[in-house]
Amino acid sequence: MRTFLAKWETRGCLSLAVLIGIWASACSSSGSGDEGEGNGENGTPNPEVSVAPPGTMVLPIEVLGTGSPSAPAIAESNLGIDAANVAKAAKVYFVCSRCGFYGAPEFEATTAAPTKVKASFRLIGGGDAARDASVPWVDITDANVELADPERVSGGVNGGFFTTRITVELDAATRARLVALPSYNRIQFRFNGTDGESNGFRILDVRVQDGAAADIGKTTIQRTDPKVEKEAGKNASPDAEAGKKLWYGADVLSKSAIVNRKIHASCSSCHAENARDLQYFNYSNNAIVQRSRYHGLTEQQGKQIAAFVRYAQRDVPHVPQASPWAPPYQPAAGLDAKPVVEWAAGGGLDAVLSSASATVNAIFGKPLDGSPAAITQADVDRVMNPAATMNAREMPVPLQYPDWNAWLPTTHPSDVWPNENRAEGSFEAGGQFADGARPSPLASYQKLDSWLAAHVNPNGKYGDWSHLTPNDRAALQGLLKNFGWDMYRFMGGGRGNHIYAGSGLYGLQYGARNLKAHASPGTTAGAPAAFTDAAFIERAMSSGMHWVTTKMWELEHKYGLEGNQAWFMGEKDASGAWKGRGESRGSPFNTAGAFFLAPHMLYQEEQTASGKREWYFAWETDRKVASYYRTNQWYAMQVSLNPGGQGDWVNFPIDWPYLTRFDQVLADAIGTSTPAHAEMRNAQYFRLLHDRIKSAQYVNNAIPLNQPDPKEPENLLNNRGRYGRGQVLKHLVPTNFLDWGPNTNQRHPNRALDQLAPGLFLKVVNGAISQYNALFVGTNPADWRRCDPNNTSLGDNAGGEPLAGFRFCLDRARTPVLKDDKGRYYIKNDVTQTTTDQTNQYGIIAATDLGADPQRVKAWSDWIDRAWPK
Repeated sequence: MRTFLAKWETRGCLSLAVLIGIWASACSSSGSGDEGEGNGENGTPNPEVSVAPPGTMVLPIEVLGTGSPSAPAIAESNLGIDAANVAKAAKVYFVCSRCGFYGAPEFEATTAAPTKVKASFRLIGGGDAARDASVPWVDITDANVELADPERVSGGVNGGFFTTRITVELDAATRARLVALPSYNRIQFRFNGTDGESNGFRILDVRVQDGAAADIGKTTIQRTDPKVEKEAGKNASPDAEAGKKLWYGADVLSKSAIVNRKIHASCSSCHAENARDLQYFNYSNNAIVQRSRYHGLTEQQGKQIAAFVRYAQRDVPHVPQASPWAPPYQPAAGLDAKPVVEWAAGGGLDAVLSSASATVNAIFGKPLDGSPAAITQADVDRVMNPAATMNAREMPVPLQYPDWNAWLPTTHPSDVWPNENRAEGSFEAGGQFADGARPSPLASYQKLDSWLAAHVNPNGKYGDWSHLTPNDRAALQGLLKNFGWDMYRFMGGGRGNHIYAGSGLYGLQYGARNLKAHASPGTTAGAPAAFTDAAFIERAMSSGMHWVTTKMWELEHKYGLEGNQAWFMGEKDASGAWKGRGESRGSPFNTAGAFFLAPHMLYQEEQTASGKREWYFAWETDRKVASYYRTNQWYAMQVSLNPGGQGDWVNFPIDWPYLTRFDQVLADAIGTSTPAHAEMRNAQYFRLLHDRIKSAQYVNNAIPLNQPDPKEPENLLNNRGRYGRGQVLKHLVPTNFLDWGPNTNQRHPNRALDQLAPGLFLKVVNGAISQYNALFVGTNPADWRRCDPNNTSLGDNAGGEPLAGFRFCLDRARTPVLKDDKGRYYIKNDVTQTTTDQTNQYGIIAATDLGADPQRVKAWSDWIDRAWPK
């Protein structure tokens, strides 16, 4: 299995400051846009060219610029091939961070058309300046390049992966241009221009290969050391002081290189307020300068902002593995052994699993070396134990988590709900909407920040909150919980529907209207689906939730809140002592956060000509797999962030039914059309096994199975039992691990486990039965709520509460198990089509037929007989 970042020999390091001094930069005047590429006087784009030192490749190659399509950024490097191999060169392999466009399309009036294809490259070969201009560029698109299988089946260049592995076959003309050492070949990467959001990409690795994909390059590799720039800028300077004013200055920045309108947000609005994220994730000075230019500032002003970042954040611990492309919190073995401040850097791109077998081995604690899985029943039982703790921070998964740029809001809430519209509700002042008065989300952030600043430990030890009293902890827990919900309530509505049914508007509708007021018919023409009212609601919703989640990270790192969750989560017991819960490290925010960045949480459903659109954004109609991948990224991310925050809000910050449902949605969307698709489909289904194991541990708590609200006993939304284990019985029942019937199309995808290790499918079924027995068989059926067919408060479906997706009840009596026309038993694989008692009855039949452990099956069967006497 190829790793993301191949380990070429490193011969020394260059700082980006030195690198920028070596590279030449030529800036030409702007031209007019044409299909995303501007034209200069000679009909070609006016580029900004960066050239690496002769004979050296400096990684990463930053292909960053202002974003103007009339001045594409070009970065050039060298590829050395010895004489014995130059004739063998057949392909170029490279790793690119953000070679695609991923966000909502631009809607405002532009000075140039948004670019359609973000990145291009060409291998020029040996030096022949007269010929160079005629060497064609290869656009990096799904049609022109070969992606690694996981990236290809997950949406392609513009799909679910922000960092992709790319291979390009060399044509005869390119091979003919190649030269052997001591001469070097030149390779160029070009950022063609912005889509209205991006200002470039990075190349993390480049290799020239033969026809068998063996590396034949002999280039000297130098890797930049971001610590050099940090050290060089740690002292006070006039530039740092000037940069501070620019960093906090409102109404200074332009929206982008192609939209000249001034925005209210400052740099500090979208990033960590004090710029900690740029320092922590090792953004280069060049990256800061180029992004400043993208927002309309000068190069000198960009350098001043970089000087401010280095000086203001000089005390932030240097974490070498953190980077703009390394996914924050990517699970990997050994993360817990590092200081907690390093956790956010994650385990790197190489921790992302690329096969079904690696996913299974990771779950059951076996080596990830490609060897066959040797998994015993004891191994399975040890892991599928609700009393155990699966470490979701250290268990690799077949998902590449979002990079830091994906956390940041693309539009700040102050530009969605500006102060000049405060009569309709503003981000800074709050508002009176159709659903009531809503406080200012900004005030909620400021209140929490002030409380934390006033209560830091007098011992001065970063991250030590052991001194708080039980009353302090209770007060802080309320502030932490309200922070996410205040933003969500300000926006109004619920998942999939943010349109008020009566007179008046939700906050999101006002925000969407504010955004749409800037729309230009010239920009929005030709893609009506991406610019509907629902689409602007989605843009506004994304703004609010990305802002609040970024601020959560900011506060966690500013005050050291990611250690011991029990300091922040829990409750006072009868004696007034604090009873904490959680794991050794994790986010303290038990509220709406990263989970709510999933498209499945942010979308606004709408009726279209082709039917109802739901679960993905309006501009993603042709990118459903990529959208589903993004939902899974954020859902899995939240499991890593909040692994132990169980309590009365057991489905927040993680909604386990949504999490496990979208494991299946992604797997089924990938499908089995090719072996590569089948491999990744299996990997995602096995991740579903991971999530069901973790959910069984998460909900194993003392919350009553049924505790109605005395004031509204029939209001199931206020019944405390919906936050406990009762809510997940329907998802953890062993039937969900078994075939749904006797036919081939009713076989469970986990049957593929037997392809990895014979008999593993049955072992997992046995483990699921033990897991279920441990959680539910000991409960008294009399303690459960009995389902009411007439109660539709959990969803207005034809079956009432017995078929509600959020039910936490037991049926009142047995219902006959379904039979096909041949008299064979089967089950509908949908919790909204099958009652809980049917699911359990069928499970006993299927498990017995499979040959499951008789003792485990009997314990399960005996409980069923107690719950639903024959």
